[in-house]
Amino acid sequence: MTWQLTPQGVMERMVEADGLLHVQRQQDVQSLIDLNKHEAETLPSMYGQAAVRKIASIPLVVAEEWSRECGARIGSPEFARYCDKKTQDGDFAAFRIKGS
Repeated sequence: MTWQLTPQGVMERMVEADGLLHVQRQQDVQSLIDLNKHEAETLPSMYGQAAVRKIASIPLVVAEEWSRECGARIGSPEFARYCDKKTQDGDFAAFRIKGS
């Protein structure tokens, strides 16, 4: 039951207990948080005529958890709204880059 690194940078292991298979996943998110901080300081508020902006970067393991919490698939409009609410929370502010 050793940890294995996935191509996405997620550490994963499978543990069998009481006849059930449990998948445990973890991810070091400090580099993403550092990149978010850098982008918050350097990215423009809007990108030209498209008038779009990068709002947040969310680690894969956190996105998976939030997807389960809200019952919406990653990438759906419902999931985007849920992520917006979650990143407004002080506990997840480090994932936020620009205001919504």
